[in-house]
Amino acid sequence: MKKLILLLISLYALGCGSSNKLKKYYTLEDKTVFELLERLQKNATDKEALELLPNAYQTALDKRKLLTEASYATLPPGDRYLTLAKEYGVMQQLYEQVNAIPAAKKVVTGLWDPSAEIIKATNNAAKEYYNQGLEYMTYDNRQSAKSAYEYFSKANKILPGYENVRTLMAEALERATIKVIVRAANYNNFGWNHWGFQNDWLQQQIITDLNNQSYSDVRFYSDWDANSRRIRADRVVELNFTELFVGQVYTDRQTINRSIEVQTGSTKSNPPQPIYGLVYAKVFITKRYMQSRATLESRIYDQATGRNLLFDRFPGYDDWKVETATYTGDKRALTSGDWALINNNNNIITPTRQQVADRLVRSCYNLLLSRIKSGVQFGN
Repeated sequence: MKKLILLLISLYALGCGSSNKLKKYYTLEDKTVFELLERLQKNATDKEALELLPNAYQTALDKRKLLTEASYATLPPGDRYLTLAKEYGVMQQLYEQVNAIPAAKKVVTGLWDPSAEIIKATNNAAKEYYNQGLEYMTYDNRQSAKSAYEYFSKANKILPGYENVRTLMAEALERATIKVIVRAANYNNFGWNHWGFQNDWLQQQIITDLNNQSYSDVRFYSDWDANSRRIRADRVVELNFTELFVGQVYTDRQTINRSIEVQTGSTKSNPPQPIYGLVYAKVFITKRYMQSRATLESRIYDQATGRNLLFDRFPGYDDWKVETATYTGDKRALTSGDWALINNNNNIITPTRQQVADRLVRSCYNLLLSRIKSGVQFGN
């Protein structure tokens, strides 16, 4: 006994033990048994270990057999049985290790297989989690549905497919999910086809982008989808272009005189001397430009109370311009900038009304999306 006490003290000081998930449930008595088993695994004739093991195992076993669900009465339903199952799980590890070492199995009498108790405790834990979930499902509010989902998830985790828990998990998750309806954009008294769009991509784009953000317990739908599936909105997103102006193309022209001194010849002297003179050119510059703008007003609000989660305007601008040039006179008088404009004559592509409107809409939308991601809380 003295040797056993000394071994317990040394194990406590060293803090040894397994690194598995049940490690935190190991008692000092358990660690003693594991240590003795490790010694016998290395040396089956370890006399001291063989002498100490039976008493050490019995001490650990007696301590565990005193445990019942009442030992964890302060824990929430389900947790008490799950904790009990884990305590029995430690004894299961001891049972398996003793069985795996012939020398240990020979000296340990009354070896206990706790598998039946583990099954019983696990079933009781799943049952209590399941019943707690059912109780929360009787309340018609989102927070209770979230609690129900958590309890059903716990039951399913320890006993996958327990009763009809997977069906109930899906139902609870649906109840707990905040439904956000995104209404079709209003293009300032003009239909989207007025701007040459093939379809109203904006509504679907914001739904896709926000659903991909993995908001917790939030799902986004179009108004059409919500109506067809009879989904009741919790939050609503409205998109309204208070301004969508595609400007006309304006043209400015200017003429620039160029001159430069260049060598025009040489004297007949010996040696010849260079003769310089001015050469001239005229550069005719044509500037074409178009300025367009848009303003997207967005309101996101709670359907039940009308409280705004967001109400703001998001501007967009599109400034298009192109400069070209021609010239007359001596090309030697031209600058590198002149040549750049002259060579730009083949790049005159005026954007269509649809292209400009599309750029404006995307510019406004990107600002809105950034604001939503950074500051709008759709939950409670």
